[in-house]
Amino acid sequence: MAQQDSFLLIRGKYVVDGKGGAPIENGAVLLEGTKIRSVGTQQEVSAPDGAAVDVYEFPDCTVMPGLIDAHTHLNYPGDGTHTNDVMSESDDILLMQSIFNARSYLDLGVTTIRDNGAKNNTTLSLKEGIRRELAVGPRLVICANPLTITGGHMWQMGAEADGVDEVVKGVRQLIKRGADYIKVAVTGGTTHGTYPNLPSYNVEEIQAIVGEAHKFQKLVATHAHATQGIINSLDAGVDMIIHCTWREPDGSLKFREDVAARIAEAGAWINPTLDQHIGAGREWLLERAQSVGLTAEEQARLEELERAYPQRLEQVRQMMKAGVKFVTGTDSGFGEVSFNRISKEMGLFVEAGMGVMQAIVTATSGAAEALGLGDIIGTLEPGKEADVAVFRGEPHRDVNDITQVEAVFQAGQRVR
Repeated sequence: MAQQDSFLLIRGKYVVDGKGGAPIENGAVLLEGTKIRSVGTQQEVSAPDGAAVDVYEFPDCTVMPGLIDAHTHLNYPGDGTHTNDVMSESDDILLMQSIFNARSYLDLGVTTIRDNGAKNNTTLSLKEGIRRELAVGPRLVICANPLTITGGHMWQMGAEADGVDEVVKGVRQLIKRGADYIKVAVTGGTTHGTYPNLPSYNVEEIQAIVGEAHKFQKLVATHAHATQGIINSLDAGVDMIIHCTWREPDGSLKFREDVAARIAEAGAWINPTLDQHIGAGREWLLERAQSVGLTAEEQARLEELERAYPQRLEQVRQMMKAGVKFVTGTDSGFGEVSFNRISKEMGLFVEAGMGVMQAIVTATSGAAEALGLGDIIGTLEPGKEADVAVFRGEPHRDVNDITQVEAVFQAGQRVR
């Protein structure tokens, strides 16, 4: 009965449990220690008779599970600095940037993040620092460094490997060092000198990675822009495909209904990073055009983004129609995607035709399932971790209300 001394009762105008159903009006969540004890209406939920309980009243707010961002880069500032320039920084500076980003994101109601690549041991050190309570931040699910071919996308992070034997050893090394999952750059990306329109690893190499990772019960996510990289990922049985931008070798975008059907049939999750591709940079350039004007290079980039905007939304709309499963992952840190835009990613899902409540699921129960953590986080249910975010307004009607953070509770303790 020791934990009965630490009951905490949270009451709100609405409770959204993260499972996709209707919100509970005049809802309440009871926390006991680090776990959720009960969820329901305010009439139904109360602490045991005689127990000490701290009560938090949020009469104009919505109580939700702590949000999950399935794609971040904690090393990065999210201010437009190119990845090659970020990776030229020392590990000490990158660790300090990561500490800052982690604390900032937690304060915005994001209680779990999956980091998709950092330099050397920086995120491993951060995770250990949070465990020792030397730093404050969300629950971290990390790949440490992405596997990539020699000179491939994100090679500076420290996990280049070529051929079946090397990639298998690479998986084993990452697991030995503490990686929670394995990320693989199966095409190029924004790293200078790489080829986003072409595959990098072949199917045999990716199959070896997936086989070794799954043997140790680790999930595999692939960074894939080129359509052939998407196909290779499916052939290898990966768990998640990131970006999935349907690029042909000549750089054109061509949606493939047959490949989308394969994605849905395989049950692979898609993290389309919409804000990274058509949101943050476009907003930045439009604001800059109004304030100081654009250089010729910036104008060309804006025109490219304006063309891509409807195309990308239509790609996602078609994937939804095919039955593909989506997860919110912002790519925070990379490019202009700062660590405060999770609602922007969810809003782009809505713009593509997803219901608002389903968009919330992509950052709660769906994200938890995609990360293999569905039994401990992602919903407000008895026995789950006591990670709770409180937002002013009604996010289940307008995801922009997620920017209005009122309170954040992590493992049963109020952190904001």
